Amino acid sequence: MKLYERFADKEFHTSVATSFGIDFDAYENIVLPRLRGAGCRNNLVLADGRMLTHALCESSALPSHAGRLYTINGIGAPGVFHPKLFLQVGRRRGRLIVSSANLTTPGLGGNLELAGMVLSDEPGSGEQQLVAAGWRYLSRFLDGDQQATAAQVDWMLTRAPWLAKVSPASGPVGLADGTLAALLTTGETSGIGQRFAELVDEPVERLIVISPYWDPNLAALAYLTERLSPGDISILIDPVCTTFPKWALGNVQGVQLYDRGDFRKGRFIHAKAVIAQTATADHVLVGSANCTLPALGNADFAGSNEEACLYRCLPPGSMADALGLGEILTSERQLDPAILPDLELDGELPMGELAALNPGKFECRVDTLTWHPTNAFHPAECSITLLDQLGRPMPCRLLLLASGGDTQRFEIGETQERPAFARVQHEDGRTSAPSIVTLIDRLRAVVRETSSRQVDSALRQLDNETEASLMLLDVLGLLERIERGERTDKEPISIPKAREGEEGGASAYKTLSYEQFIAGRRPRTEHQLPHNSLAGSDVSIVRSFLNRLIGLDANEQDYEEGQSPVPASAFDLGDETGDGQAALDAGEEFDTQKSRHEEEERERAEHRRAAAAKIATKRQIVTAVSAFSDRISERRKCGALDNHDVIRLRALLMIVCTAALPAASAKDSKFKESRLQVLPPEGDPDSWPIVIGRTLFELFSGKTPGIRHLYLTGEHDQIPDDILECWATCYWCLQACLTVPVTPRERKRLTQYVKPPAQLAYLLTLPTKAELLSPNVLGVMSAMSDAYGKRLGIEEKTIARAHRAMVEALFPAPALRRSAVV
Repeated sequence: MKLYERFADKEFHTSVATSFGIDFDAYENIVLPRLRGAGCRNNLVLADGRMLTHALCESSALPSHAGRLYTINGIGAPGVFHPKLFLQVGRRRGRLIVSSANLTTPGLGGNLELAGMVLSDEPGSGEQQLVAAGWRYLSRFLDGDQQATAAQVDWMLTRAPWLAKVSPASGPVGLADGTLAALLTTGETSGIGQRFAELVDEPVERLIVISPYWDPNLAALAYLTERLSPGDISILIDPVCTTFPKWALGNVQGVQLYDRGDFRKGRFIHAKAVIAQTATADHVLVGSANCTLPALGNADFAGSNEEACLYRCLPPGSMADALGLGEILTSERQLDPAILPDLELDGELPMGELAALNPGKFECRVDTLTWHPTNAFHPAECSITLLDQLGRPMPCRLLLLASGGDTQRFEIGETQERPAFARVQHEDGRTSAPSIVTLIDRLRAVVRETSSRQVDSALRQLDNETEASLMLLDVLGLLERIERGERTDKEPISIPKAREGEEGGASAYKTLSYEQFIAGRRPRTEHQLPHNSLAGSDVSIVRSFLNRLIGLDANEQDYEEGQSPVPASAFDLGDETGDGQAALDAGEEFDTQKSRHEEEERERAEHRRAAAAKIATKRQIVTAVSAFSDRISERRKCGALDNHDVIRLRALLMIVCTAALPAASAKDSKFKESRLQVLPPEGDPDSWPIVIGRTLFELFSGKTPGIRHLYLTGEHDQIPDDILECWATCYWCLQACLTVPVTPRERKRLTQYVKPPAQLAYLLTLPTKAELLSPNVLGVMSAMSDAYGKRLGIEEKTIARAHRAMVEALFPAPALRRSAVV
């Protein structure tokens, strides 16, 4: 196969690739674009830790997307980390490619490599069990201490529930084509070579070995020969190859060398294969393992490398035919060992020195840097320099935060730039290699699964909307059902986020009540970077839509300043018609009296329809508020409120604001009511201040307000922007209810009804004066005034003054001590 072409195959959302060496240019220009173009956006790479350090020490160009579009982790091993696995996982299927190819330019397109592929479609099939076995092996190396990796694994498992349910293959399994296969990896008590030999249960007529590297004394080949007792041993050799120890042939009897000739001429044979031919089958081993003891082991030694190979039991002669070996392994192609060049041992990489240059792993969430140091660099004796995408030092400030164990956390200040790398300098002058900084929040935002057509259609509706309509609740409901795994009319591609304790995956982060979260949060800085708890979810698009409606993103405003951003179709129920030519077409040309009568009748009918539409819209809004209250009440009982409830609250409040009518005293003489504005300010049991109060009641009233049952994941150490935006929207709506120009009697009623939950909302959401009066909160409230305050007759300064007054009343300045008078 052409391995790089397989990366463009669809129906997979996650990939995990392993490699000994890494060439960032090759991965980011050959592999990553194909994966992402096919909808596979959750991508992880595992490479030998020392080779990763080597690549970052300018043996490869510095990566442009590592830590931002994918994660890469350096793995240690007693020998080397050497498997070449490519696992892809989707909602319904999985694929495992076991090969000899590294993630380098030669590996992906230059060398002669060999790969075996297993694709699983059927539940419980042998193919699915092999894919699960591949995942079981890979999961050993995925560091659960790293937030980004843990989140990626959790994201994958919750979108591939079959992977946790299927039993991994522990030996040979039957495949759909009637053959047998097994995944042989290191990490077991016996080596790959021994387990392969045990699977060959009949006399071996011929043993064919292809390997680019060998033991100096051919020890692994000698072991296989001893166990399998083949009648013939054939080795494919490039005559100019200097990696074969010809002087050791005396240690293995019956070896025949064969000249590759023009077979894939010009390409280095990096493939690894062992083929034991019997009378009834070809027993094949392909993968990462060279014919060496560190890779294959023997009866007394399981090997020191980490390796992965695929065993196949195929019809006799089929493997040699598939590889085109029939025309090569002939007597005419036999080589005299004497003509081979002497073994030349390449200068080995200084693995010990490379390990000593590795400073550890760095992660960054918004402005919090986390460092997991290696033993080579003690945190108390080191300083950290952050580097930009080009590897240049970034001017910034690092403030040490409370940390646990050897892990250290810092606040990054005095910069809006995101770090790409970090370098550590020891007091004794030693400087580390650069280490990739994984941007957890950035990665989470780009790890998204391909949406279903139904979701795409719903989200496209938002592109055409310029106001918060009831349609928004339908979109939110659809997205939530998909993320939570509930059934929709059409089965989506996306899968819900797993809750902690569910079968099929554990949460990557501890879940905290909002009260616990607030108690342990870190205060937001003045120039806070974006921090969105909905990142990576389609629901985040709804948040962006709400921000666009109130002009928080000036580039996305699609209405003129000073005009009501209300389209004629926002609440159109589809039961109104309009025909500008109706009167002319229906009447007689000269019968103006008849035409005028029909015109008046049509206007009266139109008025009746418009009135009925307003009543229906009002009823729908009131019903939606009632349903939201019921939802919060039920979810409060089981302690299950989350950030989806918060965004739904904000959307519903903005829908009510869209439907609100101004007070009579605030109406302009030229004011003309829109059919979208259906909730009066007073004189109605469903006035908009009362409806807003109902919307907020379950969250901020009673002995056990719903907000006490709101839970956020511990991945956030600051209040996310989407949560803050909702609280600011609540403050604006509450103050609008308390300041709307209504009659004194209604003012008294609203104050009695709205003020207590308003005060509790202030105390339970952002319980400090500084946060309640922060630019972030005031900015959202100002945007709400621009979008809704003007048409309701409520001035921005009135809202702002009332907000500040309530904050001052709830958080009075501490009394100053009186100076003693002597």
